[in-house]
Amino acid sequence: MTGPAVDYERALVEAAVLAGLGGRPEERAFQAERDGVYEIPDPEAREAAFAALHGAWFERLRLDRRLPKALAERPEIAGRCARCIVARVVAARDESADLLVAPPALPTLLVRVRAATLGVPARWERLLRHELLHVADMLDPAFGYAPRLPSSPEGPAHDRRLAERYRVLWDAYVDGRLARAGRVPAEVREVRLGDFARAFSELGDRVPGGFEAFFGAERCTHADLVAFAQGAGADRPTVLVAAPHP
Repeated sequence: MTGPAVDYERALVEAAVLAGLGGRPEERAFQAERDGVYEIPDPEAREAAFAALHGAWFERLRLDRRLPKALAERPEIAGRCARCIVARVVAARDESADLLVAPPALPTLLVRVRAATLGVPARWERLLRHELLHVADMLDPAFGYAPRLPSSPEGPAHDRRLAERYRVLWDAYVDGRLARAGRVPAEVREVRLGDFARAFSELGDRVPGGFEAFFGAERCTHADLVAFAQGAGADRPTVLVAAPHP
């Protein structure tokens, strides 16, 4: 299946090339080419030449290969998005994938990534697999995703707490499936368990069971995540379909 057209932000391409070439033997050849571009007098022609140079080295360093591969693993995304935009962010907390929706057109997939992440294949692959599974859930009618969480009459602090708890639960559900598929390192489970324990500390000795209900879930919905995030301390069961143990 042919995936959506991918457009990388120019600033990201340049930063990724500079980061990727640091200390490599090819860096001298790149710098020689770049110095030549600075000599072009016309500003527009010079900018176009810089874009072409960085784009060529982006491909030469194979930095363009990882995203199409990750999208091929998620045909449910590739077949339902018109295009993909990859934009640069500075902070790790801002790395993400999202959908830009403007009906009746097909959605645009927006991926935000640091240049430092894009230049490290294992790190970039892990981010893509995690974030694209979030997007696959968003596109799955059975998951029932809603872009806005319920607001609390108790104010913004409670809304932020709900959003953080929801994020922790969804991350656990995503990485649990990836772990069973062998697509994330084994230590991811402990990282997600730590996130869960901090977000739901009131559960006490029920933390492991509560966590496993999501990390080990085969099927889960947006409503399940919201319900647990809103009332984790309540004495009521959360019904999920658990994945079979190997």
